[in-house]
Amino acid sequence: MPAATRHARWKTLLSAVRRQPLEYCPAFSEIAARWEDWWHFRADRPLMLAASRLRDDGYWGRGFRFFDDPEAWLRALVGQVENTRRLGELLPWVRVDIGPEAPAAFLGAPLHLSEEEQTAWNTPTIESWSPPPVFQFDPDNKWFRLVLALLARAAEGARGRYLVCLPDMGGAIDVLVNMRSPTLLCMDIMDDAREAVKASAMQIADAWAPMYDQILDTILERGAGYLNQMSPWSDEAYVVPTCDFTALVGPDDFAEICLPSLRRQAEHAGRICFHLDGPQAARHAGTLGRQDWIHTVQYSPGAGTPSALAKLDMLRGLQEAGKPVLVITPKNEAAELARKLDPRGLAIWVDENLTPAEADEFDAIIKSLN
Repeated sequence: MPAATRHARWKTLLSAVRRQPLEYCPAFSEIAARWEDWWHFRADRPLMLAASRLRDDGYWGRGFRFFDDPEAWLRALVGQVENTRRLGELLPWVRVDIGPEAPAAFLGAPLHLSEEEQTAWNTPTIESWSPPPVFQFDPDNKWFRLVLALLARAAEGARGRYLVCLPDMGGAIDVLVNMRSPTLLCMDIMDDAREAVKASAMQIADAWAPMYDQILDTILERGAGYLNQMSPWSDEAYVVPTCDFTALVGPDDFAEICLPSLRRQAEHAGRICFHLDGPQAARHAGTLGRQDWIHTVQYSPGAGTPSALAKLDMLRGLQEAGKPVLVITPKNEAAELARKLDPRGLAIWVDENLTPAEADEFDAIIKSLN
């Protein structure tokens, strides 16, 4: 199916979802309209997102323990929706989550889940580049079948109630990292495997496309709407590709090794909200700002470096390049960021569980911006 036809079909299905309120978000249509204004750099104020648990008991994990029982899995995750106070433009969603870079598992890399640590990882499968690996997507892959089954169950329960959040669909290079290892991949691009890495990334991008199509169709054809893991609503299909490998390479390698496969994914997916993770990856912000196929940028300061205020110049540069930004920040920086960045293309997500008192304070900040 031609990209324009595919994108138009998905947009029609998303438009039908947007017109209806949600049980867990009666103002959904209005909030969705604000998000769409953000995508177009025309919001009338910063979008603000935060959450506070209404109770601490119950299950608050990623759902790994319930994968053998889709009904129990859905009850557990809907329970999280029911017991969360959402502030500002944060929307209610149930996420099908099998850990970072899900396509690596869909392409056969062994996946390990830890309910105790609430994490997941792949065993690398690429031992050498001679002969070059071949990446072929098998729709009967057990992890892909599990994800589709959970997505279908979540979507069936979502219509008129909540949204469905995609698994981490990853960028092709980060998928390759999971199948090789960061250290070895860095060594590969410094020696005679450079061309094999580039070719493999493009193969993965091509294998990624039918995964993405089936995942979106599974949700949208059941009358549900969807989000990616960074929470924006979009009237058009979009994806948040990770490329954390950017933290390990310089600008020239980023442009040569990473961007081509990301662009191929973007052309297939529709809109792109690029996930820029940490101060080392931030060196590539200027390059991102020059890519017309990157529509928005989500910035996370990274572990151990909580301040987004330290990157104000970078964030302003992205906005000046016409890229709306979604900034992950601690609660004590939210108000200052809202004052110092262009509100027309700004969303601020406080990615921590607020106490009831902190939630009231944050709500007051939101009201002061109206």
